[in-house]
Formats: sequence, C-alpha cells, structure tokens
Amino acid sequence: MKIFITGATGYIGNLLAVKLAGSGHSVHALVRKPSTAENMDHSNIRLFKGDLNDIHSIRRAMDDCEQVFHVAAFARLWAHPSDIFFRVNVDGTRNVLDVAMEKNISKFVYTSSTAVFGNSLNHPLSENDPRTIGFNCDYDLSKCMAEKLVMDYAAKGLHAVVVNPSRVYGPGRATYSNPFTRFMMKALRGRLVPVPKCPDVIANYAYVHDVIAGHLLAMEHGKRGERYILGGENISYREMLQTMQSIIPAGRVIQIPKALLTAIGNFQLLRFYVTNQHPSFTPSTINRYYAHTAFSCDKAITQLNYTITPFRQGMTETIEHLKQYL
Repeated sequence: MKIFITGATGYIGNLLAVKLAGSGHSVHALVRKPSTAENMDHSNIRLFKGDLNDIHSIRRAMDDCEQVFHVAAFARLWAHPSDIFFRVNVDGTRNVLDVAMEKNISKFVYTSSTAVFGNSLNHPLSENDPRTIGFNCDYDLSKCMAEKLVMDYAAKGLHAVVVNPSRVYGPGRATYSNPFTRFMMKALRGRLVPVPKCPDVIANYAYVHDVIAGHLLAMEHGKRGERYILGGENISYREMLQTMQSIIPAGRVIQIPKALLTAIGNFQLLRFYVTNQHPSFTPSTINRYYAHTAFSCDKAITQLNYTITPFRQGMTETIEHLKQYL
C-alpha cells in the first residue's frame, strides 16, 4: 500500500516511516530538506521535497496514496513571530486535509498532543474531559485548532482519526520533541543534568514504540471523528528521576527551584529582544513542568488494543539503546 506521511524527519514521524517501510508499504514522505532525512535510505521510502504551506507539493507527494499520516508540526513552545504556529500547524493541516479529500484518501490519522487537554486536577484526563484553563502557549492553541479542522473534515466524510501522544520518551532522533534523549545522554556521560524541582508533579510518560504502534492501530481500528490518547504510566517527577538514576547510577541531577528557573527564563526573553538570540526556555515553558498532566489511555486500550510498556522497562530499553552512541 502507498502511504503518505508528513514529519518523517521528526522524532515520531521518522520511526513511523521506517516502521511502515519495513512492513512492506511504499512510503511517500514530504520533507522540506531531504538532506535531513536520516535513517530513510530504504527502497520503500520515496522522498518528496515540499512544504505544508505548498499545496502543490502535497498533491505531488500524495498522488496514488491510500492512507495519510499527518505527523508534522511546528513543535516549539515559543517562537517569534508567533504566527508560524498557525501557518504550519493550522493552515498546513488544512492543506493536507484538502488534498486528502481531493484524492479520496481512505483513512487519515492526525498526530495531535495531550497538550490540547490542559492540566489534570483530581483524576487523569480522558478524551471527553473539557479543557478547564485558557491557552498561554501558541503551540497548544494551534494544535487544538488543527484538531477542530480534522473533526470538521471527518464530518464531511473523510475517515479521519486524531491521536494524542503524551510526554514521549525512548530511542529515536534527538529532536526538540525528544528532550529525554539529550537528558539521558548527559546522565550516561556522567555530566551534571539540571532539572526543575517539582518532585510531586504527576505527568504521563509514553514509550515511543507504544506511540508508533498506537498510530498503526488508530489507522486500522480507529473510528471516524474520534480521538485517542496514546500515553503510558502516570508517575511523579520524583519517581521518574529515581527510576532513571537507578538505571544510570553515574547520572548526576541537580534540581533547580521554580523561582530561579523563571528568573532565567525572563532574562532569556529580555536577551532575545536585545540580541535576537532565541531563548532555550521561557517562564511559560517552566510553568508546564509544574502542572499535573495525568491521562487515561482506557479508550485506546479498549477500542484500539493499545498496550503500555511499563516505565522502568521502557527506560531500561532506551538507555541500552543510547549506550551504543557513547
């Protein structure tokens, strides 16, 4: 089967494209820079140079395809100017949806994020829980708007499904969307790893290979117009660090208080407006680490046969994989 995919040079998209190709599918990958297409030298992968905001390139790449995985996004928590989030994540998604309708694509899976749900309070959030806080991040808002577009097209007849991965970790490209790899490589090398001091904050951690499998299951079993949380275990930041340090005894972690991190974030923002050097994080980025984000995967487990790898097992496998790059 010929399958069109966006985001194949990213963390999740790259692993998904390689998995599809290895399963015998012919993959049409839309990439802005073919030179960045690592791990894609496969006879079943064909690269098409293009852009989400160039609908003609999308048409060329999607020609003769039966299914679509739209994984690409501008995945940052801050950018200037901020309209790039909406040009890529919203307008770009509309272009992919339009071409999918034109070409009578049989099934369409859109990769969103659990960020669209906001913070959890007294229980893990599910797909039907309403967002209880406003948007203070253009990425979250743009992904929410893109989801709405996908649902609109599903109502028009496109067999479209949304998947919402949580905090993803595991082997894969060390992109912005994969901070765990950078984090663990530093620990493996015995370097000091600074982290936010938020020991009791609960978050959901999804093993990347579970997320890839979830995409395939959503394509096969997902119901039109539905969304599915693809996550893992809900654990505290303390538990996450303890698990990592028990597997990497040499890892040295220093926990930094929120007030200091916020001050550094404010300084980096001020520096940007003076020097145009983009901040590595901002105060709003720090706030995310101090908010509970627990999620339930019951719907995906029940309807898709999604399975969850225990966090310790996933971390162990990830670290064993990373050791080969030391």
